[in-house]
Amino acid sequence: MKHTFLFLLLSMSFLGCKTDDDNPSSKICSEDPLENIEWLKELVNSSYANGLEIVQYYYKQEAVFSINNCLNCADNLVSVYDCKKNKVCEFGGIAGVNTCPNFTNEAIVDKILFTDRNCEKGTLISSKLYEETKASPIASAEINGNCLDITFSILSTQDRIEDVKLIDSGEVLESIPVQRRIKFSIKENLTKPTSISATTSFDVSNLAELGETIILNIDGFGTSIKYTRAP
Repeated sequence: MKHTFLFLLLSMSFLGCKTDDDNPSSKICSEDPLENIEWLKELVNSSYANGLEIVQYYYKQEAVFSINNCLNCADNLVSVYDCKKNKVCEFGGIAGVNTCPNFTNEAIVDKILFTDRNCEKGTLISSKLYEETKASPIASAEINGNCLDITFSILSTQDRIEDVKLIDSGEVLESIPVQRRIKFSIKENLTKPTSISATTSFDVSNLAELGETIILNIDGFGTSIKYTRAP
């Protein structure tokens, strides 16, 4: 059931999306939702954001968000909420729940806001967060499937490094191939500092369509990265 839902999700992404004039509610909540909608922001920042995917749709002329909390779980239940976190639909689960049978036919995919598919972390798309965040230095970056592996060295403790982010500016630079600007950020812990070298992988599949090739320009890193979205 989960795989069927994801197939339909990807298929619908090629149908385009409605404009703000067609969807009045999008003017209220679809501008930078991971920054402006508090419950979505908390979900991404929570400890449960491993295997998380958030997709924004337009359904019955309003912006809604599908939440998959466990991409790697068999028969996982996917829930759809409106901007105020009122539940609209549910799909999947062991019982094959589907409380909105018309959703796959009527809902239009706007964008994948966040995904942790097969990587350690997802990539945020937020123009505001991109502008407000200071870029951290990285040692190397390379594509591995749909993951961007970033190696970095920082001053920190020996504790697990968790406050690591990859942020896309939300801007698409019209070139051939198209280019996107991303920023890597990590919070240093200067209490009893120790130099630590580590690698974190970020899922960047929400930055391109299936089969599309794009150029990733990482702020402060001199080499651009070519990425082609794999299935």
